[in-house]
Amino acid sequence: MCRIHPSRWFVMGPPRSGTGIHIDPLGTSAWNALVQGHKRWCLFPTNTPRELIKVTREEGGNQQDEAITWFKVIYPRTQSPTWPGDYKAVEILQKPGETVFVPGGWWHVVLNLDTTIAVTQNFASIVNFPVVWHKTVRGRPKLSRKWYRILKQERPELAALADSVDLMESTGIASDSSSDSSSSSSSSSSESNSECDSGSEADGMMHQRKKRKTCVMVGSGDSASQDDCLSKERSSSR
Repeated sequence: MCRIHPSRWFVMGPPRSGTGIHIDPLGTSAWNALVQGHKRWCLFPTNTPRELIKVTREEGGNQQDEAITWFKVIYPRTQSPTWPGDYKAVEILQKPGETVFVPGGWWHVVLNLDTTIAVTQNFASIVNFPVVWHKTVRGRPKLSRKWYRILKQERPELAALADSVDLMESTGIASDSSSDSSSSSSSSSSESNSECDSGSEADGMMHQRKKRKTCVMVGSGDSASQDDCLSKERSSSR
């Protein structure tokens, strides 16, 4: 029987389903390969202020975290001449056979235009390892200790790199505390914020109690066992 690694997901969704605006957890990057259907994406740089791109309760009511609500409420503002140029959206119409790469720390929202089937994965690479390590130690210390033991055995050069990361210095990469539990969760909290590590990462310990966690991978080797990464209940957008 084939076992699916807990950092990878097979996702399906009907028209108008999707994932509200969020940042993937722990500074991980992601790829999304579309098999069927069409997806509409908007991505924003990591330094985009949360208050610019999040739907408020007053604006969205009980549907404030839905992608369809975001495109109705926030998207028109992004097209206005008064929208700050530094926070201009990267828009993508994803077609079957195409793969979208989401850089770590970037805000993104996804809307299914028709019935979609996709495969997606969150990951850490050599490039973003220092950021992911920083956020994992600050936000998931238990996971980071297990990860470090494996790195010492399997990837000693990365363990050495981990030792060199200054945990007291900000990574400059934003975090969205509403996405700490799932990289494509539609749920969020009014207390969520997108501050850099000096703020939201310091509060990361609180999220250890959440049931869903992300698994981090480097290269072709697993950095944590499946036991360390509880299955994540993906929404049908990504």
